[in-house]
Amino acid sequence: MRSGSKLALICGTVFSLVASLSLVSPEATATPASASAADQLRARRAELVAELQALSGPRAQSHGQLLAAEQQLAGVQEHLLAARKQLASIDTQMQGLSRQIADDESTVSKAKVQLGTLLRATYEATDADGFAAAILSASSFSDAVDRVRGAQHVTDQVQQLQAQVTGREKALLDERSRLQQDGALAQTLEGQLGEDSNRLMMLVAARDAAFQAVDGPAQRIAAEIADIDQQLAPPPPRPSGSSPCGNRFAYGYCTYYVATRRCIPWLGNAWEWYHNAAAMGYPEGQVPQRGAVAVWGRQGGSPMGHVAFVEAVGPDAGVPAGSFLISEMNYAGWNRVDYRVVKDVTPNLLGFIYG
Repeated sequence: MRSGSKLALICGTVFSLVASLSLVSPEATATPASASAADQLRARRAELVAELQALSGPRAQSHGQLLAAEQQLAGVQEHLLAARKQLASIDTQMQGLSRQIADDESTVSKAKVQLGTLLRATYEATDADGFAAAILSASSFSDAVDRVRGAQHVTDQVQQLQAQVTGREKALLDERSRLQQDGALAQTLEGQLGEDSNRLMMLVAARDAAFQAVDGPAQRIAAEIADIDQQLAPPPPRPSGSSPCGNRFAYGYCTYYVATRRCIPWLGNAWEWYHNAAAMGYPEGQVPQRGAVAVWGRQGGSPMGHVAFVEAVGPDAGVPAGSFLISEMNYAGWNRVDYRVVKDVTPNLLGFIYG
């Protein structure tokens, strides 16, 4: 009986120990597994961030080269447009000159006929026999002098008309020659600029391809980082909560940066924030406040809109009245934070989300 009691006590003790182990074991093993998965995600995120940082240099260089080529192309195309406008102006002037020449042809022809008539009259008046006959047929000496003066006047008219006709024809020809030379120079310049434009367009395409070759992997890495951040983020709190929110936005963009500065429990593209925040009960308005989120619409910095964090409101912290200071990302460049002063009345500014 005593030995049976001892055996029963030992068996009960062993059963209780086994039962307790069976209850504790799953819980004890679940926590390290969960921690291990989170550690793996964090390690993977660190690797991705390192890869992204390694790509940032080549990406920035490629982006700078692309911008430089685009600026060169824009400059050449501006000069090309100016050359084409000059050609159009020269063509208009040539057409006007042609009409003017056509209008003057009848005048010049009439002048030449008049010139011929005067020449014949002068010849007849100044011919030896005609001159003597004009004097001999004069009724008085004064009449003879008047006839001689008349012949001299005709001669002066002939010379003046001849000079006018010659000068008019020369001016028209000189103007046409000048326009033809300007047109030839403009055509040569247009051809050179056209070749430069084509060359720069090819250069822009090549540099854009080089940029996309670097930017594509960077975008994919950023998306994977954002996905990991979303997996590691805790559930977002309601507006009344004071605990920090997890950042569930794509790495390197304006939405990602603002979510690092304050709690953003909603989702969506930048231009959707204004409505999404209001739906979650966040106060909004048109007056800038320090710590607020400034939201621009789809016609702003990008088709997805733009958001920034309000650092200070004027007149304060060196910010002029009627303006506010913001910090932002992906405005001066992807994954780059910059600061700038913005006027209170800014085109396409939807408003401010207060905290």
